[in-house]
Amino acid sequence: MRQFVTGMSPPLPHRLDSIIEVVSRPGNPVAVEVAEQLDYYLVFPSSRAVERGLSPEGLVVEEFELRPDGTTAGLNSAGWTKAGGSWWTAAAFSRTLRADARLRAKVAPVGRTVAQSAYRELSGVDLPTEPQLRRHFLDGLELPASASFVPVQATADQRLYRLLLAGELTEHGLASLRGGWRMPPFDRAGDAAQGVAGRTRRTVDGRLVSWTLRRVDGDAAWAVDLSVDWVDSTPAHTEPLLSRLRAEARRHGLIPVTVARLR
Repeated sequence: MRQFVTGMSPPLPHRLDSIIEVVSRPGNPVAVEVAEQLDYYLVFPSSRAVERGLSPEGLVVEEFELRPDGTTAGLNSAGWTKAGGSWWTAAAFSRTLRADARLRAKVAPVGRTVAQSAYRELSGVDLPTEPQLRRHFLDGLELPASASFVPVQATADQRLYRLLLAGELTEHGLASLRGGWRMPPFDRAGDAAQGVAGRTRRTVDGRLVSWTLRRVDGDAAWAVDLSVDWVDSTPAHTEPLLSRLRAEARRHGLIPVTVARLR
């Protein structure tokens, strides 16, 4: 059975190595809700194959396990290649994907429709249904509920969440993401020095929320810091919003790493 070769896993950026641990699913005691939609990635033999639009060699399917408030409890994954012809657990691959820029350059985030088309081209059959794909999630990455290592300004009456993302945004991708989130030009003194790329304050479902897009580790990582008033920080409110932000960042080529509560 052929699996993707990832080599030795380099240290994860921005202390990510301290918040991700490979665990067995049966041994995970955390009660979580599982997201309805899986995340799909096409994997190519080289970055040039991605640039030239050549056929991929396989795909990886992932799913975050979510706590009620939308923070991530774990990440499950499985992979498939035409050469191997069968599905295998991809926990090591998913970990390396978030640490190694060279591997990310060979991977393209896509939706299920594109993944299904690629799988049929490679295998000649339909992509298994999502319940069938979940049967291949044998091992996963456990993720913490909170992260206290990131210093972020917030008032005492706000709850703060951080969506951590691996990868790089192109100039066009950054402009598109900021435009989609309606982030106006910012001119706060020191914002650029702190890696801030945009801020927005919006009314979502009748509640006032704000979030900031920033670099947190040079070219290796981005973060979205979401602030919600304590009175509005109910699971029914935060979970859909965090999931929406995670999905929109992924559509712009970033790889979600974790969603943690900072305070």
